[in-house]
Amino acid sequence: MSRPVFALVVLLVIVVVFTAMWLSWRARARRDAQVQGAQIAPSGEMLASFPHVLYVSTTPEGEPLTRVAAPGLRYRGWAQIDVRADGVTVSVTGEEPVHLTVDQLRGSGSARVRVGKAVERDGLSLLRWASDGRVLESSFRFDDAAQHQEFTAAIDAVCGTGGGSDVTHTTQEDAR
Repeated sequence: MSRPVFALVVLLVIVVVFTAMWLSWRARARRDAQVQGAQIAPSGEMLASFPHVLYVSTTPEGEPLTRVAAPGLRYRGWAQIDVRADGVTVSVTGEEPVHLTVDQLRGSGSARVRVGKAVERDGLSLLRWASDGRVLESSFRFDDAAQHQEFTAAIDAVCGTGGGSDVTHTTQEDAR
């Protein structure tokens, strides 16, 4: 095979792979379009605000390596989280804010592995919430342990779980 033919074959393979990736992401976005927060932002008493948090991903509960492409939570990036007495608002840079009411919230937790990130044990904070009949876990990486604990306490206060987070490990690696 000559060099120009080989180069053309390699280029064709690259185009096919990128096209398949693009089509699969569009299909995932269509599949998860029904996953939505509330239409109205929570306006109750501010319990905690975290202006600079790394948003990692949103996954179905118990499936830490399956990304959910929910509107407003599709892409990893810096986020602001506002925890209020009547809900939570997550604003990822470049995306529309996602508002979650108390009825949607299911609690907090921590994990080590999520699609797009692996850290030390309990290094990721989880926000559990429900939409479209599914329980989801949005994961965040805080700058320090004090913010992680403040986030957990605020979510527990909103959900009424009584101050202790329900730390469940959803992967075999987390259970160690």
